[in-house]
Amino acid sequence: MRASGGSSASTITVTVRDALGNAVSGALVMLSGTGTGNTLTPSGTTDGTGQMTGTLSSTVAETKTITATVGSVTIANKPTVTVNPADASQLVFTVQPSNVVVGSLLSPVAVTALDAFGNTATGFTGNAQIAIGNDPSLLPPATLGGTVTVAAASGVATFADLTIDKLGLGYTLVVTAAGVPTGATSDLFNVLTIL
Repeated sequence: MRASGGSSASTITVTVRDALGNAVSGALVMLSGTGTGNTLTPSGTTDGTGQMTGTLSSTVAETKTITATVGSVTIANKPTVTVNPADASQLVFTVQPSNVVVGSLLSPVAVTALDAFGNTATGFTGNAQIAIGNDPSLLPPATLGGTVTVAAASGVATFADLTIDKLGLGYTLVVTAAGVPTGATSDLFNVLTIL
């Protein structure tokens, strides 16, 4: 199941039987789930076959444990449902660039792909491209050196060898990726003669 606002859901079926193994109809069943962001069909009564069916959807990617209670009895069998992230919809800087001496390597910069619910889109392995956004240097413009296209691993792209060749106060970096609708702009940082 993928994180969603309800369009992706897991079906949970509870079967209630008496001590002789006969189906019990009309029994009230309450469902609950661990974690956050859940939409769970919380209760219902069993049908003629002793079954009550509910659904679980969630906006939070994590493993959920489902508990069913029939009357005052909590069923010992507690199945788990794994909610996986949805597709990448935005990029965010998770490690921002920091001030640097001109021509020196920036500290590694990391960008994470998130789904629409803020989960890391671990299935995203596409290429992220980084460039200078705001360029406060004098003409000609500054050049961003290093590897500017990096393949994401489990939704994270790390740019480890970037340099900027001109002094300036208030640089930003921008990152985009094919198939991800929203890119990101870094915080401001400076390229100085000394730190």
